Amino acid sequence: MNITYKESLKHTNFLFVVNNFEAFGGAERQSMILAQYIQSHVTPKVSFVAFQDGDGFKSMLKERGFDTYYFPFDHKASKVKKVLQYWKLIQFMKTLKPDILIPYVAESNKIVAQIWKYTGAKFAFWNQREEGRMLYGTPLEKKLINNVSAIVSNSYEGKEALIRTYGLKDDQVEVINNGIIPYSDAFEERNWHQELNIDNERPLISMIANITNRKDHATLLKAWRLVLDNCKANNMVLPFLILAGRKVNTYDTLRLLAFDLKLSDHIAFIGNLNPVQPLIAQSYFCVFSSNLEGCPNGVLECMERGKAVVGTNISGLRQALGESYADQCLSEPNNEKDLATKIFQLYSDSALVKKIGNYNSERILKEFSPSKMAITHLDLIAQKLKLT
Repeated sequence: MNITYKESLKHTNFLFVVNNFEAFGGAERQSMILAQYIQSHVTPKVSFVAFQDGDGFKSMLKERGFDTYYFPFDHKASKVKKVLQYWKLIQFMKTLKPDILIPYVAESNKIVAQIWKYTGAKFAFWNQREEGRMLYGTPLEKKLINNVSAIVSNSYEGKEALIRTYGLKDDQVEVINNGIIPYSDAFEERNWHQELNIDNERPLISMIANITNRKDHATLLKAWRLVLDNCKANNMVLPFLILAGRKVNTYDTLRLLAFDLKLSDHIAFIGNLNPVQPLIAQSYFCVFSSNLEGCPNGVLECMERGKAVVGTNISGLRQALGESYADQCLSEPNNEKDLATKIFQLYSDSALVKKIGNYNSERILKEFSPSKMAITHLDLIAQKLKLT
């Protein structure tokens, strides 16, 4: 980071804008990582505001020394009431005296883009965290996104969605990889073989993703049946699949599918898990089946732990995994036979599992470091404010 503009930013007030102080997902984790870097290396003047209150995420922020503010905002309010909300929000923001506004997720982006110039702020991001959800391309939205200081996305999928929806030029959107913090081994150890009553000789393979219709667990379950059949035919020890994530709208359907495929003794839905690292650490390798992603933390966190990952050949996974082992690790979307082949081939080659795992760990350090993510954000701020 340029020492000149680091000095220029030391009295700058950074205000992060998030939707919810309760939920803690990928976007919230990334906002906290960036905020911690700025707090440690640039200025202590870093705070958060949210439009829905709660204790989950807020307590984590307070533990790390961040001031938090809550402003109730009804996204579904009538036009008249929403105008009044915006006016009250502007007055509220003025009391916080922000210089730099950093929103996360679509709703916060739109709100910040609407009001930032009236708050006294010098700079505001449009910070695209999703792969294209809640982007409607209305004339107002097009005006708003062209009105911010800089547009960033954490994925090429998100960038393409912005270009497609708002007619932006390629150079208007900067892709900045997520920052992944290396986890220590100081978390509580759990013996998943023992907890799930799995024979100790059965290798664990895990997928870290919420059980929602945004993922493609169905193709994975069909592939898993084929993997098990192939293992039996070759007299190999049967692996065990663990699916970690909130059980949301596809859970019941997937349980029925698993029953029909006779997978009851070969998979487990274990629900939301925090932290996920103990499970990843005990996994032989990991899998990730999905048809649309930004750059999924459920893949990056496995890579950080030095695990190979087999997943769907989509933009978000290519961004995460790179091209070096694409032939071995990326399968055709919605093709359970191809996915099963990739999983079985990797399962059969322990040397390759280790080699890919080492590559993935090194890739995280090189391409997804918190410092690289933060410095790229700060470089954009310095460039736009002419601090360099």
